[in-house]
Amino acid sequence: MRLWSILLILLTFPAPAHSGAWLREKGKGFSSNTVSVTQNYDISESTFLEYGARDDLTLGAEVSFLASAYGLQSGSATFFLRRRLGRRDRPSVWSAELGIGAAWVGDVVTPNVKAGLSWGRGFTLAQKNGWITIDSSLSWDVYLQEHLAKVDSTFGINFGDRFSGMLQIFYASTSATTATSVAPSIVVRPIKSRPDIRLQIGAETLISHSSNPALKLSIWREF
Repeated sequence: MRLWSILLILLTFPAPAHSGAWLREKGKGFSSNTVSVTQNYDISESTFLEYGARDDLTLGAEVSFLASAYGLQSGSATFFLRRRLGRRDRPSVWSAELGIGAAWVGDVVTPNVKAGLSWGRGFTLAQKNGWITIDSSLSWDVYLQEHLAKVDSTFGINFGDRFSGMLQIFYASTSATTATSVAPSIVVRPIKSRPDIRLQIGAETLISHSSNPALKLSIWREF
């Protein structure tokens, strides 16, 4: 059951497809749809959406569902706002996030509130552009007084106009358990004439339970 508890943490509260450090430009949006399947046939789906209400304020929502190999179903829905911190002309980007939502396991629904802090920075390596981000958050269960702390780290590099590589490390902790997973992936622009659409293909493995890796497929769209 400890493995199921860890999967519930990571899949019911998935890491965002895009780092929270950067904000969307006013009038610009981003969406992603992700499907993940583990070797034991735990299946999760998530939809992520964000929109630039102002240049310094981004609004967003995320909805996820998980169906375990044991037949238990769960999910979560969160609505959030993200605000830039500090000046724009600095190489490092900071932002803060506040959210409200609910999670459910079977017939049990519990509301929660969330606060987050993100940092990001671009870099150049061997004449290729890349980025590194760290997204941290803390969610509180309003009824049960439980917490979920998360730190998501991303290292990415652009190999050209159409291909990028990413390595992500996800850490999650509750009062009952902790989990760390590693997720390498590639990001491709499959249609040259549609640079607004990208496809992410990758895997995710729990460090403590590497025998049940997950295959992840995500479609990104900018609008």
